[in-house]
Amino acid sequence: MDILEATGSRHSTRAFRDDPVPRELLEQILDAASRAPSAMNLQPWEVHMVLGEELKRLSRRLMRAFKERQITCGPGTGQPLPEQIKVRTRGVRDGMAPLVEQMGADFGTYINEGSLNFYGAPAAALMFLDELHPPERALDVGIFLAYLLLAAKSHGIGTCPIGLITAYADEIKDHLNVPESKRLLIAVAMGLPDPGAPVNTFESARIAVTDFVRWVE
Repeated sequence: MDILEATGSRHSTRAFRDDPVPRELLEQILDAASRAPSAMNLQPWEVHMVLGEELKRLSRRLMRAFKERQITCGPGTGQPLPEQIKVRTRGVRDGMAPLVEQMGADFGTYINEGSLNFYGAPAAALMFLDELHPPERALDVGIFLAYLLLAAKSHGIGTCPIGLITAYADEIKDHLNVPESKRLLIAVAMGLPDPGAPVNTFESARIAVTDFVRWVE
């Protein structure tokens, strides 16, 4: 699979099979992701790969925290969203909700609880940035994330970036014994997609290049 095919066909997986992903394959994916560029070759990303039963234990702790605190998925902005962006978010809900309902679940419940149990994935990559780096270096981790998603796709591994877990960073760092100096940026659920889950057929629309590019000549 070439890079254009991977970028054109990748979409988030929100239902996984139980089959474990071999550690050797995960190492290959992580090694490919490590080729991502970074400022002055700092390579500031730090990844905790959580697998199998340990991931299930972490998920149970996150679900307990969710029931207590009820922090849910959202765009993460304190400002009102422009209408054109609201249209995009409504498109996700309107397109995905009927598929989730086919699975006998409520959309909001499925997305929130699914995020905190990594949609049943057998592996999750939790990405951290040490506080010794300025916030701008989170961009380097974002580039690493993109490489990871595409490398996983090329190996037939489904992925779903999950941002909600940052609201429960304290629980995660305590559970995994991660120092306070590490900032949790994002997690990625990883595993074989469940081909029978309707939600996995959903692909979000993309805006045209003319809508986000200003040409200066």
